[in-house]
Amino acid sequence: MADKSSIKLLRRFLGEAFTHRRTLILVLIAIVGSSLASLASPYILGYAIDKYIVPGKWEGLPVIAGIYLGALLAQWGFSTMRTWYVQVFGQKVLYDLRNRAFQRLLQGKIDYYKDKQTGDLVSRVINDTSIVNEVFISGLLGSLGSLLSLIGIIIAMLLLNIQLTLVALATVPLMVIAAKYFGGRMRRAYRETREKIAKVSSIVEESVSGIEAIKSYRQEEHVTREFDRAGRETIRAFLKVAIYMGIFWPLMNLATIISVAAVLIYGTYLVSIAATSIGVVAAFVQYVQRFRGPINNVVSLYDSLQSALASLERIYDIIDGVESEEEGGLSIEKLEGKIEYRNVYFEYEKGRPVLKNVTFTVEPGESIAIVGETGAGKTTLVNLLMKFYLPTSGEILLDGIDIARINTRSLRSRIAYVPQETYLFPGTIMDNIRISKPEASDEEVVEICKTLGIHEFITRLPNGYETDAGEAGKRLSTGEKQLIAIARAMLKDPDIVVLDEALSSVDPKTESLIRRAMKKLMKDRTSILIAHRLSMALEADRIIVLENGEIVEIGTPRELLERKGKFYSLYKAQMESAVASYSLPLTRGRTLD
Repeated sequence: MADKSSIKLLRRFLGEAFTHRRTLILVLIAIVGSSLASLASPYILGYAIDKYIVPGKWEGLPVIAGIYLGALLAQWGFSTMRTWYVQVFGQKVLYDLRNRAFQRLLQGKIDYYKDKQTGDLVSRVINDTSIVNEVFISGLLGSLGSLLSLIGIIIAMLLLNIQLTLVALATVPLMVIAAKYFGGRMRRAYRETREKIAKVSSIVEESVSGIEAIKSYRQEEHVTREFDRAGRETIRAFLKVAIYMGIFWPLMNLATIISVAAVLIYGTYLVSIAATSIGVVAAFVQYVQRFRGPINNVVSLYDSLQSALASLERIYDIIDGVESEEEGGLSIEKLEGKIEYRNVYFEYEKGRPVLKNVTFTVEPGESIAIVGETGAGKTTLVNLLMKFYLPTSGEILLDGIDIARINTRSLRSRIAYVPQETYLFPGTIMDNIRISKPEASDEEVVEICKTLGIHEFITRLPNGYETDAGEAGKRLSTGEKQLIAIARAMLKDPDIVVLDEALSSVDPKTESLIRRAMKKLMKDRTSILIAHRLSMALEADRIIVLENGEIVEIGTPRELLERKGKFYSLYKAQMESAVASYSLPLTRGRTLD
């Protein structure tokens, strides 16, 4: 028996599914019509045998034959209608469920994703919703039709002859036991095949994504062995299904054959003593042959429901568990660009502060560089400004307004964020730049690119602005993607610019292009630059040095260099490292000073 939580889960899902009432009504009409039509044809056949064929009344046979044909056509029509509308109903419910889960993921706060695996979330939205649709819609409605058919068959047989009914039903317990025993095992075997196929798909996906690493480390043979092992496991899983199927269906057929034989033998006896008619026996044979499928469907539904309920729970975990970003608050059309951090503390995990008592002010139009060692809290600092997270304590103000009071979408519309790793969407270069301002014309995009000095770089691409960026921008280099991101930000015409500098993997020519484009984007705008190359920080108006989540220095580049404190140490170490790297080929075999 299902526990209360399962019943509650099922009730909730069915309540949501039944919003498509019109389609559901058509499904129910088709199910009832199909069941009644399937019950009619054996009865009509038996009636025709007893009233027309055996007595030799051939003149009325065409009419009854037409009625019989009509019953078969009605059964076919209702079955077709049932198949169609069950699929329509299922796809509508699947669409709603999948869309709700996906929308929640898109609208959720960033911190929901920090401990989640991408593959698991994708599986919930795609695979689990499909399982729920398959079991609850196709399975549940199909079993409803099967249950109606079973009840109808038993009632029809009881009305025709009680003794033959008892004989016909003698093998039903065997069918139920077989369906119960093999049904669960076959479903587990099918589930295992899905898992093995998913493993094969995962290996292919990871291999394609990491093909450069595979080749550079000569791991082709290792990956091939892994793929071969997964393929063999998949074959074994499918063979297990084949074994169960090979035993189950012949067993069900055997039970049916035994029932038919018993009905024929006992029916012949009843006919010989005039206790029943040949037509009734013929009708019984047809009814018995229709037992197998409905019994299997009804018995196997319970185990299927357990699997579907587990999937449904995973889906509702997303729908209910993802906390949406606040939609209310003040709407802003324009910012002067003044930024204030006041005693800001932040923790990803309770008791482990990432930022501690951060306080500083950025004046409108001023450029600030944030520097510090890895893990100092630089990216977290700007994530708070973007409202990806809210401070644990303290406040951040824009033009004197606490950002907690500002509408999130409105806030981000006035800030351009260029991350260190640029993501490009599927589509052309033009499409990717225009994402920040969909209504922009081609000419406006081109003019922005000319202003940034990247127009020539784009026109040299195979199809210029219409060049396909590829999946996640794979057809472009890191530096080229960064240039596209800067153009995207410039087109947005923001009041505040946040740049997570990415110059570590670009050639000198592209680096020069990126530097010039960044300067043009930052001109006359409040700018925050996370500077990994400290030479870039020297071009900012002021520098903030973070260490273990705290501000240890703040001042102009000249002031910090003259002070010879933390920034000076970081800058000197980075410059010495750069010189050593540059000199290394010339000093092979010697110890560097």
